[in-house]
Amino acid sequence: MSSIFSKLNSELESFGRRASAALDEGRLQIDLLRVKRRRDNTARDLGMIAYHREKGVEQDQRRVDALVLKLSDLEAEIASIEAQIATQKAVVVSVTDAEDDESESEPEGEPDAEEPIIDEAAAAPQGDGA
Repeated sequence: MSSIFSKLNSELESFGRRASAALDEGRLQIDLLRVKRRRDNTARDLGMIAYHREKGVEQDQRRVDALVLKLSDLEAEIASIEAQIATQKAVVVSVTDAEDDESESEPEGEPDAEEPIIDEAAAAPQGDGA
């Protein structure tokens, strides 16, 4: 009976680790989307400056330089978050694979919890002496 509880506890812990890893990955995905949106807005602002320059409107070079630096920083941040996501996915896969390996390698000496234990002597037909 205690083996059933220990197996249940093990499965619950496993589920908790996988759920936590999935939530962490979800948070990273949301952060990635936010940073990409900021990058896109910065690129749009830089594009508008280029457009106005082509139209002959004077633009502040410091503003252009600031946007270029910001764009570079955002690209680096995106690469960092994508690396974290890849690492997180590797952790989820390794946790799942390790648990699959553990469940496949049950000891041979212990009976399965699902298989009933049959006492062959008690199950044999009793002779009535006839």
